[in-house]
Amino acid sequence: MFGCFKTNLKIKIMHNLEEVIGNNTKAKSRPAHYFFVWMASTFIILTLMGFGFDYLIISTQGFTVHWFSQLHGLIMASWLLIMLTQTILAAKGNFKLHQQLGFFSIGLAILVWLTMCIVTVRPIIANSPPVFTLDGTWDIMLISLCQIILFPLFFIWGILVRKKAVMHKRLLLFSTLVLLQAAVDRIIFLPGLQDATFARFLYLDIILIVPLFIYDFVTIKRFHKITIAGATIIIIAQAAIITAWGTPVWHKFCFDAFSPFTEKVVEVKLSDAQIEPLLGNYGQKKGDLTIFKEGGKLYLKLHDVHKFEMGAISENEFFLRTMTWKVSFIKGPDGKVIKLINKQPHVIWESARLK
Repeated sequence: MFGCFKTNLKIKIMHNLEEVIGNNTKAKSRPAHYFFVWMASTFIILTLMGFGFDYLIISTQGFTVHWFSQLHGLIMASWLLIMLTQTILAAKGNFKLHQQLGFFSIGLAILVWLTMCIVTVRPIIANSPPVFTLDGTWDIMLISLCQIILFPLFFIWGILVRKKAVMHKRLLLFSTLVLLQAAVDRIIFLPGLQDATFARFLYLDIILIVPLFIYDFVTIKRFHKITIAGATIIIIAQAAIITAWGTPVWHKFCFDAFSPFTEKVVEVKLSDAQIEPLLGNYGQKKGDLTIFKEGGKLYLKLHDVHKFEMGAISENEFFLRTMTWKVSFIKGPDGKVIKLINKQPHVIWESARLK
């Protein structure tokens, strides 16, 4: 009997080992105790790798980013910094300041969620995407919806169990982890990222979820139930996205859902005399962007590779039939076209007409 009692006591101690480590300030020197600090740092590194290239293009190519997208980026950056600060405070045992900052993080989390919703919906309402778009507008919405649902799910769950540090820190990790998909999708040098939908999720899972399982195994010799539950929820969401990605049914569903809120594009017929002055090359060099006619239809060709059929809204305003992209032709005092303005969901950019 004493042997059974001793065995049960040993099992109970093993199951609560991480709680003891997490609340014992003497354990602060253990490398594993800073695991969540390392993960929060990794979040920031991935964000810089993913969005750094975007901002480099924006700053060097004359793109204008919508002010709300910039605000959203600032709020997201603030969230990552709060996440890092909170993990450092917890690792150092400064739980009083950690809790005080936690009240601020609740308000910031609300802003994160609200700006995610707006930055997802606003471009669609403002740009009236076609029902079958080739630029991934409706498919990317799948990822955005996943983030809009899972971020508050994990965060609220984490707040409700905040007195249980072992569960709390894992749930807060998952709440931030789901936001990193946008950054991973922009790391263009990752092999296969643009070739298969599942690849973008595979990288996220390997870089950010697998280490948590390894941490569990090293520290408590088992996989924590929150680690299993969080990973399962995320993988199920990823599987749903892969299933719906690129399907006409999903595109039609989104188009119909947003149609009541978007401005209807009314196409007009232009004569050859009205179209002829618009034809030519635009950009910094020939081949950057070309407007031409072929088979009686008007096309925009980008970088001498992709061509997209255009439709007219007015004599100077056009839309692309398979892209969320509008084009405005700007004329000089002499009535000749001097440049065109490209309006896409998150950016606006100009292309001067080449002589």
